[in-house]
Amino acid sequence: MSFKDFFSYYFFLILSYFLNVILFFIFFIMLHVPIPFLILYLFLFSLFGFFWMFFYFFKKKKFYDNFFQILQSLDQKYLIHEMDVIPNSLETKKLLEILYLIDKSMNEHIANAKQTNQGFRDYIEMWIHEIKIPIANIVLLLHNKESNEQKLLGQLRKIEEYIEQVLYYVRSEMVEKDYVIQKHSLKSIISSVVRKNKDVFIYEDVSLDISGVSCEVLTDAKWLSFILNQILSNCFKYKQKNPKVIIWTEQFENKVELHIKDNGRGILESDLPRVFEKCFTGKNGREVSFSTGMGLYICKKLIDLLGHQIKIISKPNEFTEVIILFYQTDFYNVVS
Repeated sequence: MSFKDFFSYYFFLILSYFLNVILFFIFFIMLHVPIPFLILYLFLFSLFGFFWMFFYFFKKKKFYDNFFQILQSLDQKYLIHEMDVIPNSLETKKLLEILYLIDKSMNEHIANAKQTNQGFRDYIEMWIHEIKIPIANIVLLLHNKESNEQKLLGQLRKIEEYIEQVLYYVRSEMVEKDYVIQKHSLKSIISSVVRKNKDVFIYEDVSLDISGVSCEVLTDAKWLSFILNQILSNCFKYKQKNPKVIIWTEQFENKVELHIKDNGRGILESDLPRVFEKCFTGKNGREVSFSTGMGLYICKKLIDLLGHQIKIISKPNEFTEVIILFYQTDFYNVVS
């Protein structure tokens, strides 16, 4: 810190002090104060002004020189608030408090970023492990020269599902770049998802009953299609004898409820509160080798971002019912 910088910064404060000294000096002259007193007054207050200016300068210079010396010695300069920097004025004390709050906020941001990156890395490692299974199955089918088209389609469908899952996982982190809320026909979205899974319905001999879905909802069609596809995938994955899927809607004054119910394995009551947790597979997932526990986690994340709600009710070995709630509010008009 140079004296030039100090003087330019406090110029008006210094100038106002000496102007006051001069004004009082003129005032005393007008009162016919004796000359020796005037000289003594001018000398003492000028001396005090210069003393205060240099004392304050060196005090601040000592703090900032020490501060920058410590800062230069650190490889990770954001840790400056953890060093033994002693404030020597109210101003420097407030400065250190502000730096502490800034560093704390930055450290929290870095910790969240590291956690997010680590979570993504863990998921990608798991995803690579899982996608190798259907690829290996396809290679085995081709190696054995099996011409079972349904088996090949089934394995390709798993690969497609895993690829789509990781794609939407990434998109969920950048929802503002792929987020369009509009009115869509629920029947049209459901029909497209069913058509996409028609081979599975036929091959797995799963009966389908759709009724009362001729209504419009405010949503993102592409994201909702992915969500419904994940839910149907779970219906196929955890099916039992005579599998069946029932889809219907219930309409209320300010919301629409979409119900998707199957007669599969169901979910244990103890597992229900955790089905939307990341990588949670529960009892059913442990019995199915290709369960990652990510499908419902991603669905819940997208549902929340879209402003919808999702809940699951289930009874082991009887049924599982997924309910998606679409609200009709002004919020969506603002977003749109």
